[in-house]
Amino acid sequence: AGLARRPLSYPSHNVVGLPALSPTMELGTLVKWNVEEGEAFGAGDSIAEVETDKATVDFEARDDGVVAKHLQPAGTAVPVGAPMMVVVENTSDIGAFRDFEAPGAPSAAALEEAKAKVEAAAREAAAREAARP
Repeated sequence: AGLARRPLSYPSHNVVGLPALSPTMELGTLVKWNVEEGEAFGAGDSIAEVETDKATVDFEARDDGVVAKHLQPAGTAVPVGAPMMVVVENTSDIGAFRDFEAPGAPSAAALEEAKAKVEAAAREAAAREAARP
């Protein structure tokens, strides 16, 4: 008995994670996307600007490709290795990734909810500190 083959859900693609852009980087803030969804890029092109623990640096492409989907919005703090974007070879494949979410990657809504909780906790802590005699 052979294994049943099932068709792949998505065309050929790569989910690209945030690389460590400095030796001590554990987290980076995505400052700005330089390549929009649907745009092609070449090796060496600056795909995004990322603020590291040391400076704001360019996240450069290693190969040619087309950005099918941004998985992180600008302004988001992203751990090293976390999925940032989906890259395809053919522009005809972009539409297949409209609703794509990387396995284990938080959705934009979940990121906003987490950010709101952190901000609320910071406000509460500041209020407690201000109320101290």
